[in-house]
Amino acid sequence: MDKTDLKIVQLLAKGFKQSEISIQFKNKEITPNSISIIEKRIKKLKTKYKAKTNFHLGILLTKEGIL
Repeated sequence: MDKTDLKIVQLLAKGFKQSEISIQFKNKEITPNSISIIEKRIKKLKTKYKAKTNFHLGILLTKEGIL
C-alpha cells in the first residue's frame, strides 16, 4: 500500500465519501485526485484484502494494524 492508498483509507475511516476525498486531494494538490482513480484504488484495495464493502476494508485494515 502506497502513501496515496493509505491517505484514502484514512479519510474513508473518518467518514469521507469518495467525492469528498477527491476534493481533499485537489485542495492539497495530491495527484491523482479524480473520483474515478479514487474508486479504482479502493476497488483494488478491497480485492487485495478480500473486503466486501468499504466498512469491511476499514475493519480488516484496523486488524492488520494499518489504520
